[in-house]
Amino acid sequence: MFSRCLFCHKPFPSNGSFLHLPAGRKIAYDPGRGRLWIICDRCQRWNLYPLEDRAEALWALERLARDRGRLLARTENVSLLEAGRLVLIRVGEAGLAEQAWWRYGRELRKRRTSYESRFSRVMSYAYGGVAYLGESLGLADVGLNVTWDDTPLADIVRWRRFGWAAWRGRVRCPYCDSVLRALLYDLSWWIYPLTSEDGKLAVGIPCARCDPWTPEKVYRLEGTEAVSVLRRALAYQHVAGASERVIRDAAREIESAGSPDEYAREVGEERASLWKLGTTRTVALEIAVNEGAERDMLQLEVRVLEQMWEKEEELARIMDEDLTPPGPLSRHLRRLPPRPAAKTPRVSS
Repeated sequence: MFSRCLFCHKPFPSNGSFLHLPAGRKIAYDPGRGRLWIICDRCQRWNLYPLEDRAEALWALERLARDRGRLLARTENVSLLEAGRLVLIRVGEAGLAEQAWWRYGRELRKRRTSYESRFSRVMSYAYGGVAYLGESLGLADVGLNVTWDDTPLADIVRWRRFGWAAWRGRVRCPYCDSVLRALLYDLSWWIYPLTSEDGKLAVGIPCARCDPWTPEKVYRLEGTEAVSVLRRALAYQHVAGASERVIRDAAREIESAGSPDEYAREVGEERASLWKLGTTRTVALEIAVNEGAERDMLQLEVRVLEQMWEKEEELARIMDEDLTPPGPLSRHLRRLPPRPAAKTPRVSS
């Protein structure tokens, strides 16, 4: 086993979790072709693992991906998975179910633990006390509005983490032609998740000058701007995290819809405000929206990995078939049919 990158000579970090391949935290492998690479964290080059040491490692990697792997992104040829401290790049079809909302469930539980900790309470009340003193002296920040008789801890924690505005910009109301320049977090409870004509996520912000408020009389945000505003608003709502029961119920909501994207689309078609959706459904919506945003970023990464794999596969074929002395594994590799030409990457939803 080699422990350094063949190109930049930097030592591979220990992963501490995979006995058959203890060095390297990003591993690429092709079980069909018998290829195995360690990807250097520094130069991102693919280091082909010695042929004689691959068999057991490939079998163990396939078992690890099946039992503990979590699918992050996938193209027609490459799947990106996470298994503990390892990042696995599997060449070929992957049959693992996409259950990305589990990761966000853990994040919501962490928020709840942090919110209920003694340190968080002490720091928040100290911050609130300073703000109250400043208010009595006429020096208070106008963006901080603490309801001392109801939920002062939540108000203070939200202010410390998010500030006062979820969005700043310029958008016009299609009915009264008024202009919105900022969305206050205090009003974010009343925004409408919507579905645009092309099926993408949009956000409607009720117009204060139009009476009554309806899903039609709104300032409308679309595209990445809408996703960003909705993620901020939902994180603001769920600053205290969620209980295990709520997280399980939210996961079932997404499962019944079929996928996170389908759930977000269904919620958008209901044209209901976040307040009317209730806690369980807004938790499910936060999970679905975050999963979609992260998947978009991972799609870019997996496309690059697809291109890198095509180059490294050609080099690996030359090394395995032309430069390897005769042996059982080399004879097996030579009997394999040639891989068809790679198609244009198509990322699954």
